[in-house]
Amino acid sequence: RVSKKDGSPTGYHFHNFFMSGEEIRFKYSTYGHADPYARVKSLGDFGHDSKLMMAVMCALGNHTENTESSFDGIAGTSRPIYYLNEEARQARHNLWQDIVRRDEEKYGQSKNDERR
Repeated sequence: RVSKKDGSPTGYHFHNFFMSGEEIRFKYSTYGHADPYARVKSLGDFGHDSKLMMAVMCALGNHTENTESSFDGIAGTSRPIYYLNEEARQARHNLWQDIVRRDEEKYGQSKNDERR
């Protein structure tokens, strides 16, 4: 991993440009090491992808010592440029929360969800 002296990343890989849970399921059921259960389980149960699980938990408001509770809480000095605009950031977060809510309605709560 390449990082700056303060530990900040030099780049970001986004999962959250998907517009639906179904698009995410398609990725995980077809790309690389395909998950044969990707089309039938909650997004929060994609245990092989800890970043996706953290994104789901963030959408649900479940923060741990491994996740930031706010954009300003991200360690280091680097931030994704797209998210420096607070309105754009909030709009995307709202959309992601809607994606996770619809996913739960269809597939149920994640087994990893702390609300259980």
